[in-house]
Amino acid sequence: MNLKEPQKIKGIREISERFDAYFIDLWGVIHNGVQCYPLALKVLEKLKEQNKKIVLISNAPRPSVVVKAFLETIGLQSSCYDFLVTSGDVTREYISLNSSKKKFYHLGPTRDIDLFKDLNVTLTSKEKCDEIICTGLESDEEEKLEDYKTLLDFFLNKKIPLICANPDEVVARGEKIVFCAGALANQYKQEGGVVRYFGKPYSDIYNLALKKVRADKNFKDKKEINTLVIGDNIKTDIKGANLFNLDSVLILNGIYKDFFRDGIVNFEQLKDSVNLKDIKITYFQKELAWH
Repeated sequence: MNLKEPQKIKGIREISERFDAYFIDLWGVIHNGVQCYPLALKVLEKLKEQNKKIVLISNAPRPSVVVKAFLETIGLQSSCYDFLVTSGDVTREYISLNSSKKKFYHLGPTRDIDLFKDLNVTLTSKEKCDEIICTGLESDEEEKLEDYKTLLDFFLNKKIPLICANPDEVVARGEKIVFCAGALANQYKQEGGVVRYFGKPYSDIYNLALKKVRADKNFKDKKEINTLVIGDNIKTDIKGANLFNLDSVLILNGIYKDFFRDGIVNFEQLKDSVNLKDIKITYFQKELAWH
């Protein structure tokens, strides 16, 4: 794999003609959990004008219909993109296939209960469950990972598998960094627990996104769909692009903003910080913009 230094671009306009489809992350790229970035919305508008296919791919542990409704409340209308897929969608498929065989314990905030909506699923106590469905910390702005040691030890002793519905470890909510389900799942795995992840960078969510694009009449007979992945997380967005051999744009105004100073990025230090020295990053921007 060619690990040459990522190319800095001023705007997506510089490379837009090279790609047919765009897989774009939401949190940290399009919005910060509170409001949309105006420059990012301009990118979506311009890509639509060029008839590009836009798939918003989110590690949100909720169904895409729920995420879609939330996006509308912060100013992102469905006319701005073609498809929306979430780790919640992929997790729901898994739950549906196993709902008659297993009882699940939901580890996460009550706002994520929509993950189970309209599914014939049995949610039970920690003592009676067969598997854990982890969507995050119950109160991510107040709690720390160490607050879950006793609970995770309980599950470890019983050898209960954990299903992670959001592989993100952290996310920037406004100006604050909070832990996600991926951080709990990784802690559980490091202690010897069995973990299965749904969402970026794992294949299920990308296969679902590609399936939606290929179903479009303009792409049914196209042998190769040139696809660009845009995200702000090396461990999920960029790693996922690498696994599918796709070009990528790393956005640096979110969880990695401390590595971006005066237009200069120390990528060697950044890759070391996430323990992914051999990751390929094609392009980078401070923030998603068209220009």
